[in-house]
Amino acid sequence: DVYEARGQYQLIVEALEPEGLGALQLAFEKLKEKLAAEGLFEAARKRPLPPFPRRVGIVTSPTGAVIQDMLNVFERRFPGIHIRLYPALVQGEGAAEAVCAGLRYFGESGWCDVVIVARGGGSLEDLWAFNEEAVARAIAACPVPVISAIGHETDFTIADFVADLRAPTPSAAAELATGTMAGVLERFAALEGKLGQGLRYKLALSGRRLHELGIGRAAATLRRALGRRQQRTDELDYALREKMRALGVEKRRRWERAAARLAALDLRLRFAKFYRRLAAAEAGAEQCVRLKVGRARAALDTLTAHLSQLSPLKILERGYAIVQNEAGAVVTDPVAAPAGSAIAVRLARGSLRAKVERDRPRPASKKK
Repeated sequence: DVYEARGQYQLIVEALEPEGLGALQLAFEKLKEKLAAEGLFEAARKRPLPPFPRRVGIVTSPTGAVIQDMLNVFERRFPGIHIRLYPALVQGEGAAEAVCAGLRYFGESGWCDVVIVARGGGSLEDLWAFNEEAVARAIAACPVPVISAIGHETDFTIADFVADLRAPTPSAAAELATGTMAGVLERFAALEGKLGQGLRYKLALSGRRLHELGIGRAAATLRRALGRRQQRTDELDYALREKMRALGVEKRRRWERAAARLAALDLRLRFAKFYRRLAAAEAGAEQCVRLKVGRARAALDTLTAHLSQLSPLKILERGYAIVQNEAGAVVTDPVAAPAGSAIAVRLARGSLRAKVERDRPRPASKKK
């Protein structure tokens, strides 16, 4: 800084580090010496990896390229292996605690056969979470073998020294954790060949001992007995086949007879017969109804003609009329219609209203 009043320069120191090694490197070396003195780096305490792990636990970030590279290696080398990821921070504040939690989870659950702690490359500061004492002791306390895959091949952390196996890269850790499917099949093939060779050798020795013990006659007797049993078996098999064939033929005949009887009792045929009878009955009933209607119509026409002849309207058409007084009674006598009263005259077509007047006496006719 500059003190303007006097024109002096001042050097303000905020932190001091030893010359040469930085503070992080010094802390790394001290922790390494401490853990080495406790025996955490000893080769005797490191556990071998299972040859064919069925389940692999991975503690790493779920968003980085590391997990994808490892999954691709597992899929290529040994498809079908079970993988379980514990998502954890691998850098910055809280990363060490997350890694320790993942190791405790896999150790306490007992789910996996081997655990991989992985992270991509970076500076010493980026990888410092794996130099924490808590992470080192969590790896040592894990009951499952642990593979450390931190950074690149040139990067070393405290976790690499404590782990049961150090892998130069995360992809290499996936290769070290499992063998290849082809390698397993080749090993099985080799073991199968050795087993077959051993069995053949054992059978050859046993055959030689049998011949040395003089059981050739017993073997011949056994072969003849087996031949007779085999012939008897063939005879029984032939008899059984013939019996089954005869039973099949009889079953087919019975089925055909039942099918013929069923066809004779076919409801469609019976329905067709009933339909024909119903149609004939319907036609007969229709003919009978037509005859009765015709006869009734003829009788009706006769009665209609007779009624028409007797109808008073016919009489009116000949010039006659019906006279009714004011009370509506038919006038048959002049007394019923006195002079001055109104009458109604019913004609053949229509009617008339009239008023009664007294008839004038007719003049007497002159005698000739």
